[in-house]
Amino acid sequence: MVHHRSLLVLPGLFLACCVSAQPDTAVLPPDEHYVMGDVGQDPSPDLNAYEAMNKPLGGDSVRLCSGHPCIGWVEDVYPDGTLKHRGYYDDGQLTVYRNYHPNGQLEREFRSLDAVKSIHRTYHANGNLRSEARYVDGVSITFEDHYVDGGLRYAEERHRKEPYYIRMDLFAADGKPISLLKLVDKKRVEFEQKEFHPGGTLKCQGLAQYDPSRMDTRRIGNWVYYNKAGEVVKEEEYQDGKVASVR
Repeated sequence: MVHHRSLLVLPGLFLACCVSAQPDTAVLPPDEHYVMGDVGQDPSPDLNAYEAMNKPLGGDSVRLCSGHPCIGWVEDVYPDGTLKHRGYYDDGQLTVYRNYHPNGQLEREFRSLDAVKSIHRTYHANGNLRSEARYVDGVSITFEDHYVDGGLRYAEERHRKEPYYIRMDLFAADGKPISLLKLVDKKRVEFEQKEFHPGGTLKCQGLAQYDPSRMDTRRIGNWVYYNKAGEVVKEEEYQDGKVASVR
């Protein structure tokens, strides 16, 4: 399981053309933001391979020791003898483990917090946090992704019971926001969405509402667009998810 995943699970929660299940560079406004240049190298396939044995997160592979499912602590090392992996196996599947970069830095760790909650963290080779995901019953509730210097790149929070996210925020490598989403009306399930120009000045903002019958969100009310000087350049009024008027 690689936690540098697509940013959305549901099709409706789009951030005004910023956040999508596509790679960031494919969905951001052209010639504006570029946020993929400082996220670090992807983990090597042999380190990712252990995720297939992580039963709490859906892994179904079984590791064998001397022809039988492994039980207890197992360690793997790199060719030079440096520790690569140390995990506790129950009937061939992982319950707690840590992987390490070739330089000895912790690469990822997984552990259960209680009977239903667990946490999974990955780290850049320089030791800074790369990602953190918290799970309940195997479902990711919160997820964060960080740049190599430790700065927050992306954060999301899923509603504990309903099929939508209550937060999805994306940031550039300089720390300035690219797009923000937050739930502002729990009863009406309305979200405030904002998109920003490079440098952090507001580009557009408005509301979107979740429609459970469509499993999707749609824009509602007045959306305002700004130039880089902060001046209003356009306003759109939405009805039933469509532009009703422009001024």
